[in-house]
Amino acid sequence: MIGVSKMNTQGFYCVFYILLLTMTVPSLCAHEALEDAPDREKRDMGFAVAPIAVYAGAAVSPWVWAALVAAYGLAALHKYHVSRTSSDNHSCANNRGWCRKKCWDHERIDRYHSDVCGKYYCCR
Repeated sequence: MIGVSKMNTQGFYCVFYILLLTMTVPSLCAHEALEDAPDREKRDMGFAVAPIAVYAGAAVSPWVWAALVAAYGLAALHKYHVSRTSSDNHSCANNRGWCRKKCWDHERIDRYHSDVCGKYYCCR
């Protein structure tokens, strides 16, 4: 019985990691397409967005909102309850940080969560 349980757990983790890997492929492909753009202005204007499930229930900046609407459409954003803020000044990192242009002296820049801050940094 122990062998069967361990095998089911390993199978679950295998499927889970394959799912994680395949979810990021569209973002990587979009990023490569932007790098291959002939003129620099078009390449700098766009950026790859994460899978829509990452933004579920989140409030994102206007810049990220525009990219999400272009990538997934307005109906998908409403389905996942993604809301738009009026500026880039909002919480980040699951309410443990704040998006700011410049972090305060006692804060550090959290680059992992800064993607939801648009032109700002996630300060924690």
